[in-house]
Amino acid sequence: MHLVPAWSIAAFLALHVGAIACAVGTRVAAGSRFELVFQFLYLPALGAVGVATWYCHSEVLGIGIPSGITLIAMVLLAVTDLGRTHEPIHSHSLALHG
Repeated sequence: MHLVPAWSIAAFLALHVGAIACAVGTRVAAGSRFELVFQFLYLPALGAVGVATWYCHSEVLGIGIPSGITLIAMVLLAVTDLGRTHEPIHSHSLALHG
């Protein structure tokens, strides 16, 4: 195994932290005027993390697993609804009135 330069480790961490921030931003900004901005940032970030995951697995650097975890976390954050956790359950209230 060869040594990895410090700048590439810093870039790797910055890419992954920024990608998770974009994924969280897409959920937090849902319905606001910043939603479109975060969505345009999210897709390239998802692609960059995907390429980083593929590269890390092909080069056997040992950091492909964290990249894969970041990729999975981004997809889960993109489909999880974080903003509407306090809405009432309508099916329960309909059962009481019906």
